[in-house]
Amino acid sequence: MSNFKPIRRAQLISPFGVGAMVDFPRDEALMTAGLDAWSAADSDCPPEWKVIEERLQARLGVDHFRLPPDFRTDDSDPAVRRQQVPFVRFPRWHYCSAHDCGRMVKRSLLGGGMPPCRNPAHGAGRARTRLLPVRFVAICPRGHIEDFPFMEWVHSGESPANPDGHVLRYQAGRSASLAGIRISCSCGAGRSLAGAFRYHEDAGGALSAIGYQCRGDQPWLGITDGLGADCGEHLRVVQRGGSNVYFPRTLSSIYLPLWGEETDPRIVKALEDPRVWITLSSGLEDGSQVSRERCEAVADLRGLDVDRLREAAQRRLDGADTDAGAGTTEEEFRRTEYEALRDARGGQATDLLVDVLSGPDYGGWVSEVFGRICLVRKLRETRVLHGFSRLLPIDADMDRIALGRQPLARSRSINWLPAMIVRGEGLFFQFGPEVLDAWAEMTDVRSRSERLNRQYNEARVHRGLGPVAFDAKFLLIHTFAHALIRQLSYDCGYGSAALRERLYCNRESGSEPMHGLLIYTAAGDSEGTLGGLVRQGVPGKLELTLDAAIRTAAWCSSDPVCIESEGQGTDNANLAACHGCALLPETSCEEGNRLLDRAMMTGVPRQPGLGFFSQFIEL
Repeated sequence: MSNFKPIRRAQLISPFGVGAMVDFPRDEALMTAGLDAWSAADSDCPPEWKVIEERLQARLGVDHFRLPPDFRTDDSDPAVRRQQVPFVRFPRWHYCSAHDCGRMVKRSLLGGGMPPCRNPAHGAGRARTRLLPVRFVAICPRGHIEDFPFMEWVHSGESPANPDGHVLRYQAGRSASLAGIRISCSCGAGRSLAGAFRYHEDAGGALSAIGYQCRGDQPWLGITDGLGADCGEHLRVVQRGGSNVYFPRTLSSIYLPLWGEETDPRIVKALEDPRVWITLSSGLEDGSQVSRERCEAVADLRGLDVDRLREAAQRRLDGADTDAGAGTTEEEFRRTEYEALRDARGGQATDLLVDVLSGPDYGGWVSEVFGRICLVRKLRETRVLHGFSRLLPIDADMDRIALGRQPLARSRSINWLPAMIVRGEGLFFQFGPEVLDAWAEMTDVRSRSERLNRQYNEARVHRGLGPVAFDAKFLLIHTFAHALIRQLSYDCGYGSAALRERLYCNRESGSEPMHGLLIYTAAGDSEGTLGGLVRQGVPGKLELTLDAAIRTAAWCSSDPVCIESEGQGTDNANLAACHGCALLPETSCEEGNRLLDRAMMTGVPRQPGLGFFSQFIEL
């Protein structure tokens, strides 16, 4: 039987990145191993798997990114053939599923396959029953994870002096509750799992009650059985498939090849090749100038003009030096993208191609609301996994990262992160600042947005996170993005899960406000998507889509309950927004389907003028 497991490349960024447990066929549970176990040496990484994205590299402080290895068996290059994504076995506790057996075995992190139970009681002529992984693990707020301590649980916190001499049995009764699962020991001790999930923020949980605290285990890095740094946090018992077991921390960036504007397409293609760029960006003259000798070698191989190649390479190098650095917040990082999309930067030969249309190019009220609408015919997005947490997700801004963020590698010498490149198309909208500011200053609008701000931040503070700022303009732009994606899924042929939002809006007041959003679709194919989204954005079609999106958002099948809601959804972080009117697939929303309010778009029955679009459309 083959040891290869089916998993897509993109899944290794999210949701099954380093440190995540994956349930494979035949009841096999494995955990994606750390980057140390991947082919970390540069010589082992095929050049086509290296990704260069200078802005994101500077922000994360790495040398480059790498695509996860893909599955190959017949490649002629042995360095490519041996590329694999390694896994470790977790949870390690397994039990025999035979009703009259239930024998438990704690397996090693390493080793493939699912061996049968070796209990002699099965008899020689009886088919062996496979061992199955247990459903329960223990995690702590700092991101550590370990096996449920069955031995200590059965013996009331006391670890036997000779654990190998004690054999545990996993016995599931008729009851579907935890009380129906009993763990017994060959020494006569036994205990059900009733109360194992009990937890209190201050006193800890059921494991703390027996004196068992987190030992700092990091099985994805090969650290188990308390061999790592002692943690001491309270452990929480969870099911291994629970939604709070793993929160990947990903960052994304729209690639801005501004250096490639008005450049020979052949030169752009050459500099986008990681092998060429790594050759030219290393061995600099005077520490900052691209080597002419290296440019001559590349130009001879590719039939390019040496001077134009060196000039373009120098522009790219200089741009990388001046781009956003490690201290950049998410808002500052996105401002560069906002300005590039607004001003239609890029070019035909690059991975960014934008056509700008002003508001007057469209008819009716659209010209009054939007300053610019851009058709993004080509874009490239880089998505990077750079950490993860458990129990609670990590904050969006890097300057607010919680203590629970866990590393992807044990060695500090690894200077790369796993990433995926996706190419696609999109529509960019810039709201007119004058009409937006006038609406946001209305007393009723400010009062409603401040109420949601207060509710949302109270929940964050209760979880130990800092407050975040947002205003009515952010709520409007975010809710409008959801309404537009839902309508576009009918009009342009893409499913709502294939469309994503990217918000460009100031969380805090600034001298250069952003009032925009990008609705885009992206696929892993090298050729991108089919253009249906851009075609829907041309004058004569987009007006109909926008009008339908706003009118549809004015009502919900759950009204009046939805429109009159004082708070709903996760952490009561939405007002008039539910699954029937505004929510999207989780992959489409940047805020986890929070901070939404249809009233900001269309008003409420008693206050129709509260909605921004009510002044332009009769709803």
